[in-house]
Amino acid sequence: MSIRAAYGLALRMTGSSATAEDVVARAARVAGLEPVPLMRAVRTEARQVPGEPERAGVPRPGAFRDVTLEDWDVVERIALRGMTITEAAADTGLSRAEVIARLQRGMRTAGACVESRKETGNAEPAFAGSRGDDRPARRLDDASRHRQTEPASFPGLPA
Repeated sequence: MSIRAAYGLALRMTGSSATAEDVVARAARVAGLEPVPLMRAVRTEARQVPGEPERAGVPRPGAFRDVTLEDWDVVERIALRGMTITEAAADTGLSRAEVIARLQRGMRTAGACVESRKETGNAEPAFAGSRGDDRPARRLDDASRHRQTEPASFPGLPA
């Protein structure tokens, strides 16, 4: 999972899949595969590569609904797109102090969301589709949404 997250960060920071692969490979050689050192190394490596970072933001996942949208705007820029506090301040038009306050508040709230998911035993990832699957396609085909068994119908057989 840490490699996928590292690649996602590198891709958002560099804007190129080939460059992102190179960044992750170099970062893994330097920092290993432990998640925190790897993500730090990816940030460092990606900052040294010329390229245009992805400008589109990542929408707030439902699992983080307790994080206010104002705080998410800052958390997303710094944590998911690799911006510095100064860059996030310039991008949002906020002061550095306000960006730091929103980042701290947002990260605390996001951490509480993750902890509550652990306590309830919810194994679903916080980011929908983070495993690359199509969540609606995995659900039961239950058009009426009442989760009751229904008789099977076969062509040519009476219902």
